[in-house]
Amino acid sequence: MHRFKKILFVSSGDKEDGAALDRVNRLALGNQAKVCLVRLVEELPFAAGLLLARKKTEEFREASTAHAQDELDRLKERFDPAVKVETRVVVGKSFVELIRMVSCDGYDLLVKPRERHQRRKSLASVDLHLLRKCPCPVWIIKPAQRKPFGKILIAVDADPSDAERLQMHQDLLKLGFSLADTENGKVEIAHTWTVEGETLLRSPRFGMTQAEIDVLEKEIEKTHRRWLDELLAPHRASKPRTTLVKGESGPALVELIDKKKPDIVVMGTVARTGLPGLLIGNTAEYVLGQIGCSVLAIKPQGFQTPVD
Repeated sequence: MHRFKKILFVSSGDKEDGAALDRVNRLALGNQAKVCLVRLVEELPFAAGLLLARKKTEEFREASTAHAQDELDRLKERFDPAVKVETRVVVGKSFVELIRMVSCDGYDLLVKPRERHQRRKSLASVDLHLLRKCPCPVWIIKPAQRKPFGKILIAVDADPSDAERLQMHQDLLKLGFSLADTENGKVEIAHTWTVEGETLLRSPRFGMTQAEIDVLEKEIEKTHRRWLDELLAPHRASKPRTTLVKGESGPALVELIDKKKPDIVVMGTVARTGLPGLLIGNTAEYVLGQIGCSVLAIKPQGFQTPVD
């Protein structure tokens, strides 16, 4: 992966951070990138602050910060001496402070071990906030993911009608293939399609026969195949495997991911909707809430975070 020069690694303090940390070390060496190790210390809850004396509150913050800094210093020693590494302890609301760091300091990749969640296949709140709102690519790595990413699935929307979306998916492909080169992995491209209004077309009002529906389906699938071939034209030399799946994009992708069991899914997370509050596409929201593997996600060029 030859595009990242400033990497922000978010440490959880868990011993399983090591797998993600080793991967960042290799990535930084290959890119001659700088790395910042950050540990977030949450503020005491408001109610606790009311119950504790101000001096005790300050002592708690100082002790938590010192402990976090000691952990970062130990992690820093794991990096190759050739990698420039700095450490920072930040106090505040986790995803907000991380996004501010990315925006202010110009990090071009955020790497974070996936947080544990009650539901094994659901992302924790902090991870989802970062995928929705962080302006740079976000790489959420499954704990204990020590082996290379041998199976890489890139989910794309090949519809050429939206130039911004099309450019984002070209960026996805470049990133996915670059990851495959680094990890010596194999890429599979997934694209979903459906017959819009199929239920209505089958109703008595339209009365289309099964034979007519079959012809329509073949033509629509043929169109999507052509769109996908056009999207993949710059990458023909890589000879990626492609899979077209008929069905609603979210459920169809989740079913495919469950079947293929990739080590990582590469996808876009933002849909251009014109609605300020909708900062993640419906498909991405559904898929990310249902899968348990690592995720590498990007947003369209020019995306602006809503976090001040």
